[in-house]
Amino acid sequence: MPETKTPILQVKNLRKDYKIRSSKLGGKPRILHALSGVSLDVYEGETLGVIGESGCGKSTLGKCIVQLTRANSGEVIYGGNNICALSNSDLRPIRKELQMVFQDPYSSLDPRFTTRAAIEEPLLIHRMEPNAAKRREMVLSILREVGLDVQHMHRYPHEFSGGQRQRISVARALVLEPKVIVCDEPVSALDVSVQAQVLNLFSSLQKQRNLTYLFISHDLGVIKHISDRVAIMYLGTVVELCGAHEIYQNPLHPYTKALLSAIPPDSPFEKGKQLPLSGEIPSPIGDLIGCPLAGRCPNRMDLCTQTRPALTEVFPGHRVACFLYHKEEYKEET
Repeated sequence: MPETKTPILQVKNLRKDYKIRSSKLGGKPRILHALSGVSLDVYEGETLGVIGESGCGKSTLGKCIVQLTRANSGEVIYGGNNICALSNSDLRPIRKELQMVFQDPYSSLDPRFTTRAAIEEPLLIHRMEPNAAKRREMVLSILREVGLDVQHMHRYPHEFSGGQRQRISVARALVLEPKVIVCDEPVSALDVSVQAQVLNLFSSLQKQRNLTYLFISHDLGVIKHISDRVAIMYLGTVVELCGAHEIYQNPLHPYTKALLSAIPPDSPFEKGKQLPLSGEIPSPIGDLIGCPLAGRCPNRMDLCTQTRPALTEVFPGHRVACFLYHKEEYKEET
């Protein structure tokens, strides 16, 4: 994605902390750092994949972007406004353009609502169409767009398969004509055979509607299939950001290399270079000094335990947060 384009969405130094109650009576609450200064740009019509292991903060990032969760500091710039600073009433018109599809379609749909009621509800909340007959036609049109039809309108969530429920969730997000959709692991709860169908649906909808996706996943295969660019997250930070093909052909960060080396080979005769990370993942509770991977990294330098590396462009469009690629800065520090 060309860097000269104006981003449709910008995340700047986003931080999100949670207070953890101490188990000891009278103990001070501790701070869990879910996001530690995340910055990235999302361009119109692209799919930016966000990948990382469980607990790295990728779902928190998605919720902070659509303002389901309020960040402690930082900015989310959309339409020229920092939407983090807006009140709930001022956010209402923007929420139509920033939608989210969740991981579990069963828990994200109200079991008391039929398909029609679930998709129609956003139209009623935003007062987009007062005429009931026209609302019905809008619901039916959206259902057909995601591969369902009129016979599905009056069924309840428990009457559908997982793939069908996720199609309903996609239809519910689409009915407000959004420009950006945050997809929080939308295929991880589905059977492998259904995953491909839903991914193809996302791709076709993007082409038809010029949608922009922030696609969160822990599956490297899914991210490779659907993404234009990829952001690798580790312990609340982005450690590498570049084009989707570049991340597989020329990974730079030690954590990215370790992730890719963990992909099973296509055949039992294929042998890839293994890059295991030793040690345990550091706790996100309390202040972390230096690079978050320093305790596990085979390339650790003294500087890594003292200072956190910035996400720096080392090749055109390829950013990495690692002192291995900041050699001049390292020399100055030492």
